[in-house]
Amino acid sequence: MKVSVEETSGCERVLTIEVPSEKVTEEAEAVYREISKTATHPGFRKGKVPRKIIEAKHAASIRQEAVSATISSSVREAIEEKELIPLAEPELGEVDSEGDGPLSFKVTIEVKPSVELGEYKGIEIKTPKREVTDEDVDRVIERMRLSHAKHIPADRAVERDDLVAIDFQAFQDGEPVKEGKGENLSLEVGSGQFGEDFESQLIGMAKDEERRIKVRYPDDYKAQDLAGKEVEFDVKVKDVKLRELPELDDEFAKDLGEHETLDELKKSVKERIAEDLEKRKQDHLREQALTNVIAGSKLDVPTRFKTKVAASVFEEQVKNLMQYGTDRETITAQRDQIVEFADKEAERQLKVSFVTDEIAEREGIGVSDEDLEKSLDEMTGASEDGGANLKEYFKQESVRERYRDQLRAKKILDFIVDGAKIEEVDEVETEESEQDNEGES
Repeated sequence: MKVSVEETSGCERVLTIEVPSEKVTEEAEAVYREISKTATHPGFRKGKVPRKIIEAKHAASIRQEAVSATISSSVREAIEEKELIPLAEPELGEVDSEGDGPLSFKVTIEVKPSVELGEYKGIEIKTPKREVTDEDVDRVIERMRLSHAKHIPADRAVERDDLVAIDFQAFQDGEPVKEGKGENLSLEVGSGQFGEDFESQLIGMAKDEERRIKVRYPDDYKAQDLAGKEVEFDVKVKDVKLRELPELDDEFAKDLGEHETLDELKKSVKERIAEDLEKRKQDHLREQALTNVIAGSKLDVPTRFKTKVAASVFEEQVKNLMQYGTDRETITAQRDQIVEFADKEAERQLKVSFVTDEIAEREGIGVSDEDLEKSLDEMTGASEDGGANLKEYFKQESVRERYRDQLRAKKILDFIVDGAKIEEVDEVETEESEQDNEGES
């Protein structure tokens, strides 16, 4: 077999392969043997049909199948011989299989591009200054109070923050709206569950009072079937309860079950906020490190492989939109924007993959079996059931390898961040720096 490789771009190779006719003959013989086992013909028992009859009947299909099998096996051998690693299935081009001469054909494959890495050691990264303030602690504790609030019957008209039970029927152009009816719906006034315009018109209504209200929904309202439309509602208030917050004292801290005093609770909250801020800081540093390195690196992105990845991104976006209740009409109207996003996201994902792979190869960064097992033990040990379900899940080899890839990606980014020059700046300055990097990439 003769194989020549032409490099047509940084990540595309065209293989010209010539296979001796004897190889096709061998494949044809194998095809014939398979057919003869089950061949039938009048006057002969199954599997006992003479070769001449089978060849006369199936000559074209035997030849076609033999050529196809020869091409498949020869492509595999050629790729292995030339030590190429295709990113996707090879694309078959010209095929010359006529006559008794050798079979010759071309296939195009895409391989990982060569990467000219930008600076990744000692890069400068800006991260926002952020310390835990008393206001941060107060906001969290106030949310705790709200989650432990009691609602008690109110002998008065509806006020903001009350919990009301309502019946309603929606109308559009004077006609009842399909599925626009509710009974005994529980609604916290001011929560935004039904929109500010709707909920503000409940204020002042008394128990058992009925009222027709008009609501104009904004163009960007989350429910697409109501966005930009005016709807009328017949509403009846069936119950009114006011919200009673627990006193902010040591008893409140004890009721939460973890602390004896309010000061202990505040200290614990402050520590948790600080941990969250540190995690977000590290995530921000990793993202900035990656953005900076990619912006400074040069590589060709494989066109056909990008198309394949973009198709997967597109499908995932459509799936997510449908899960959030977006109707097919709206998705169809947004198709061009989704396609554009999918194309850009596919390019970004591939650049991330190729650039980080190059850094890992240069620096010898990997995840050993020991590293993998240690991380899995830590993760499963932290779960409430002792990790029984997780351990079962991670017995699957494909799942373990995906997790190994995640650990490797984190190790690569941590390697870049650990060697970076980090400067803490005001958040506005950080945002400007990020926008600059986005423009470069």
